[in-house]
Amino acid sequence: MGFLPHSLFTTDVLPEKDRFAAWREDMSTIFDVEKSPLPVERPYHATFELHHFGQSVLGDLRASTGRYLRTQRKAARDGLDAVLLQLFIEGGVQFGVGRRTTYAEAGDIVIFDLAQPVDNINSKFRHVTSMWPRAAIEVVVPEIARWHGQTLPRDNPSVDLLRRHMLSCQELAPRFSISEGQRVESATLVLAGAAMASGELLPESEAQGAMMEVLTYQIKRYIRENLGASNLSPAQIARKFGISRTQLYQLLEPLGGIARYQRHLRLQRCLAALQDPVQAHLQIAEIAYRWGFNHPATFNRNFRKAFDITPGEARAEANGGIRPFAPALPPSFKQQQIQREHHQWFHAIGI
Repeated sequence: MGFLPHSLFTTDVLPEKDRFAAWREDMSTIFDVEKSPLPVERPYHATFELHHFGQSVLGDLRASTGRYLRTQRKAARDGLDAVLLQLFIEGGVQFGVGRRTTYAEAGDIVIFDLAQPVDNINSKFRHVTSMWPRAAIEVVVPEIARWHGQTLPRDNPSVDLLRRHMLSCQELAPRFSISEGQRVESATLVLAGAAMASGELLPESEAQGAMMEVLTYQIKRYIRENLGASNLSPAQIARKFGISRTQLYQLLEPLGGIARYQRHLRLQRCLAALQDPVQAHLQIAEIAYRWGFNHPATFNRNFRKAFDITPGEARAEANGGIRPFAPALPPSFKQQQIQREHHQWFHAIGI
C-alpha cells in the first residue's frame, strides 16, 4: 500500500545568510517574496511540508515575516490556474486585492485565486494551505473568481467544519494511502462548497467587474483545454463565447494579448513535457513541434525568454543535473530536508 507523496522544504539546515534567498527561490513558483516593512525575526525561518492527495496539495507552512506578491504580469507569465484555501493557525496577513485591503488572523480561512494579483504582508505565521485546480473547485463553487481575497466567516458552523477538516487532514496526511487521500479530497470539496455557500460574495457594486473576470477565466480555461486544436483562432474563441473579437482582445489585454497568452501556455506545456520522465525519450524538437513550434531556433529563443533557461537545461534540471539555487550546505545536511517535488505538483495542478 503506497502512502501519499510527500515533500519537505526547510531553511533550518542552511546558513543564516542563505535562508531568505532559498525561501524566495522555493516560493517563486507561486509568489515573489520580498522583505517585509515589518520587523523580521532572526534567525529567518521557513518550513513547508506538503502531501499530494491526487488532484490537490495540502501543505503546512511556517515562516518569518515577509511580503508575498503575485502581480498580474507573474500570473500571466506562469499561467497557474488554481485556487488556494489558506487556514491561518498562527499570525495573520494584510492582503491587498485591487483597491481593497483586508486582514485575516488565526482561525480565518482566506481564498486566493492564482489567476489574479495579490499583495500580502504576513506577520510571523503558520497556515495550512490547500491548492486546487480551478476546474475542481468550480464544480462546487461556480463563481470562485469572485471569492478572491475574501475571508470565510469564522462564526459560521460550516466554516468551522471546514477548518477542523483541514487541520485533521494535515495531521493525518502521513498515514493516508493514495486511495484514502483521493476519497478525502471529495469530502474536502463538499465542505469547501458548503462553507462558501454560507458566506457573502462581493458587494453588488463590484458584481459587474467580477462577472467580467469570470468570463475572462472561462475563456482562459477554454484556451487551455483546447490548446492542441488547429482551429483555436481569436475568431473561433469569440464565436464560442458570443462576444466580438474586439471584446476578446480587451479581456485578454492584461495578459499581453491573446497570441502572447497562447504562446506562453504552449511554452508551459513544453516545459512540463521536458520535465516529465515518461516523455524523456522524446526529442526536444519533437516536443516543440507537438505544441505548435515549427522552428527550433524560434522555440529556443522564446523558451529562454520565458523561463530564463534553455530547453536542454530544463530537462537536465528535472533529472537532477541543475539546481537554480544551490547554497553551501553544512556536512550534517540531510537531502530529504530540502525537497522540491512540490514545484512539479503546483505546475501539474495549475496547468
